[in-house]
Amino acid sequence: MSKRPILLLLIAVIAIGGLIFGISRLQSANAVEYSADVIVQLNSNNIEGFARANDVREFKFPQDFGAHPEYQTEWWYYTGNLATSEDRRFGFQLALFRRAITPTMPERSSEWASNQVYFGDFALTNVGDNQFFATNRFSRGAAGLSGASVDPRFHVWVEDWSVTALNDDASQLRIKAQGETAQGTYAIDLTTTRNKPLVFHGEKGLSRKNADVGNASYYFSQTRLITEGTITINGQNFAVKGSSWMDQEFSTSVLGKDAVGWDWFALQLDNQREIMLFYIRMADGSIEPLSKGTLVEADGSTTTLNLEDYKIEVLDHWLSPRTGANYPSGWRIQINASSGVIALEVQPLIKDQELNSVTAYWEGASRITGTDNGQPVTGYGYVEMTGYNHATSGERGGSANLGN
Repeated sequence: MSKRPILLLLIAVIAIGGLIFGISRLQSANAVEYSADVIVQLNSNNIEGFARANDVREFKFPQDFGAHPEYQTEWWYYTGNLATSEDRRFGFQLALFRRAITPTMPERSSEWASNQVYFGDFALTNVGDNQFFATNRFSRGAAGLSGASVDPRFHVWVEDWSVTALNDDASQLRIKAQGETAQGTYAIDLTTTRNKPLVFHGEKGLSRKNADVGNASYYFSQTRLITEGTITINGQNFAVKGSSWMDQEFSTSVLGKDAVGWDWFALQLDNQREIMLFYIRMADGSIEPLSKGTLVEADGSTTTLNLEDYKIEVLDHWLSPRTGANYPSGWRIQINASSGVIALEVQPLIKDQELNSVTAYWEGASRITGTDNGQPVTGYGYVEMTGYNHATSGERGGSANLGN
């Protein structure tokens, strides 16, 4: 699972409900009503014919940066904490999802025909002005509207939201997106450079979500992407630099029947360590025993963290005025690493970073303070929380392009 792991997975499926509902009306509607519960969709039994994440696989790059249409759900997830030279801080999230409606492509002559739907969430946090912008869109994977390819280079897009490789091995990327809400317009145009090896979570990239066979995903990350570019808010440009994080995950069904949501953390420390942690929350209040994490060293080597290796304590809550969801807001994290105890406090840069998308969830830029084996550390990261609310309709804007 992983934050993006199951997190995104849920969200990817988030889109699914509305996507599946609308796919049957592709020839007659341009807009689709959103009607989906993330957990229900992720636990859908309609998986016959799709590949499952049962065993460790051999990854091949750059091919595996592209789409894996034999699996039902996939996403490409990018977040980052950026700042101007005057230390005006921003956070961004661009998450692009693919959902297969059927295991094989229908035999139709129309260029609009597709069994793949793509969905995106784009959010920007303007810390200094306490602003949060978020919108979403989805489109069929046909007629060039959306897709993911590695020919000739890696490229994933939902209309004009895109991530494009600038070189053959996709170690350098350009990320572009723009949105509009009631608060105004916002956009990013960023370039990233990978400076660490890819990180494979779980067992060589096989991330199990529970003990049932096939309830797993293939999950890998780029945990530190050196980033620079331009953020634009209501016509004002900000030159920014900082660090980003990328997750990619694909699977068919990942959550157990009693799972209600998850909390996911992607943390970048100033000692060049990174940490991914997730809790899958169960209906009885317990945590899924296969919840895990990954500790990434400065040299890129990794250690898998099992549930008994870390503890996440909630320090506060924030009540959404829109959805009524009561989200944790501030965390104390202790990791018992072989190198010593890592003790961190994570605080959101602003309280309100809720995306009221196909389903409501909280995904936000956060500040880190604490110690690593007794030595002071600071840093920035992103936190994702799902399942705290059952809302299914968005209030911050969304667009669909499914064709005529």
